[in-house]
Amino acid sequence: DRSPPAAGHVNCDRDYGAACPIDFELVGGVCYPREGINSPCKPTNFQNMTKDTKMRWEMLCGSFFPCMGGSKDFASPCPSGWDAVQGDGWRCRPTPGTVSVCREVMSFEGFNLDMLTDWQQKCNAFWPALDVTDLDR
Repeated sequence: DRSPPAAGHVNCDRDYGAACPIDFELVGGVCYPREGINSPCKPTNFQNMTKDTKMRWEMLCGSFFPCMGGSKDFASPCPSGWDAVQGDGWRCRPTPGTVSVCREVMSFEGFNLDMLTDWQQKCNAFWPALDVTDLDR
């Protein structure tokens, strides 16, 4: 079951380490909707929530955590939450707990940068952010 993201919110690799979702502000450890934001959810403390719980909160409340910045590390064999499939070629499969629209083994053999980027958006499965400190080594 694939539901589109809320209008005006891009599909991206979300920063679930952020203190609050977009248009919420942190006051005393609790995230409150900013003035003028009509949220069906009450003020929330996200500090001890898991990523999956935060993702469910997003779907219920229609508010989203900010997108992670930076470039993607397409040198990594698979997107985050996916494992490499042993054998010939560049193939990956989602791990059992992964929340992704795409659920089948995927071959990325022959994919270029644009194709990988498009696939991430379509499947809501993202390669890890590129660690720029690795570039200095």
